[in-house]
Amino acid sequence: MKVIVNSDILNSSLEYISDILPSKPAMAICGGIFMEGKDDNLILIGTDLENTVRVSVESEVKEKGQVVLPGKQFISLLKQFKEDRLEIESKEKFVNIIGKNSQYSFIEMEIEEFPKFPKFTAEVTFKIKGEILKEAFKKIIFCIDPEEPRHQFRGGLFDVKEKNIRIVGTDTRRLSLFSINCQEPFKKELKVLLPHSLIKKMIGILNEGEVEISIGKNNISFQTRFTKTLEKNKIVEGDILLISQLIAGAEEFPDYEKVVPDIKKSKISKINTEQFLSSLKRISLFTSERNNKVKLNFKRGELTISAAGDIGEAYEKIGVEYKEEEIDLAFPPSFLIDFLEVIEKEEFLFAFTASNKPVLMKQEEDEFLYICMPLKVE
Repeated sequence: MKVIVNSDILNSSLEYISDILPSKPAMAICGGIFMEGKDDNLILIGTDLENTVRVSVESEVKEKGQVVLPGKQFISLLKQFKEDRLEIESKEKFVNIIGKNSQYSFIEMEIEEFPKFPKFTAEVTFKIKGEILKEAFKKIIFCIDPEEPRHQFRGGLFDVKEKNIRIVGTDTRRLSLFSINCQEPFKKELKVLLPHSLIKKMIGILNEGEVEISIGKNNISFQTRFTKTLEKNKIVEGDILLISQLIAGAEEFPDYEKVVPDIKKSKISKINTEQFLSSLKRISLFTSERNNKVKLNFKRGELTISAAGDIGEAYEKIGVEYKEEEIDLAFPPSFLIDFLEVIEKEEFLFAFTASNKPVLMKQEEDEFLYICMPLKVE
């Protein structure tokens, strides 16, 4: 193999590969990066066995071929490489990285040992805007605990039904739900569980471009174009495909629709997002590990946020829209802050029925809602 490529383009493409390379691979070959020069493209593949990423960028292919070289070391070298033009050549069991006045030679890894690129039969394939899916993933990932012992709560639910995709995350104490409306009905309804690691990777990959999603029995794939603007307005473009294993047990995921409170039967307060968030961050400084909660006291037109911990106590009052009877609720501060940090609108709705019942938070006319259980008020 002999390929000439711009080092900035290669560096930018390797960012998608580096996240997936395991720091302590179960098999040494999984620490390698597969490269192929083919049809004016340089193809890069990395895998941790559960997730596999393939990136393709334009290059000048002098000789076709395939190699595997040590991933982390190659990426580290490229970050320090100062020249624009880079030649990658495989010769006599070495992979040579050649610059104008330099050469670095890696011993080739055994290409026969590199895992085969995963293939699966898709039951459903569709396209949606990448920026919408990215927003959905960002708004549900904080409710997922990848260390949760029960496997059905270690990932996010991807529920495809009629003309709608619902993406749900929960740790049993709180739940985030994001709905995406589609123009055409799906040919098949299905529910699958996406690993936390996959959702995190896709947040870094997705942009405003369209993404094609294929779902099979045990796998899911996301395929899209990526565009990056580097220094001096240099544009990097390429194709990226990520295939991941699904978490088994989607049928054991709780019926999230039953958890959503009926907002029409709730007491509702309209609260300024930034004002509430900044107050919470200050008040939460007075919580402690032993008493990790903030208290919310709703009165007509007023919300008092307070906390008492090992170092002292504090309260702040802010104006809100609220016309019902006085009520106290309590939450771990992170349960409120996590939601407030992912919404964009100036105000949001805080809906509840009692101090011991689930609370619903959402923006008006929005596809995202958040539900959490209050703590006991003392």
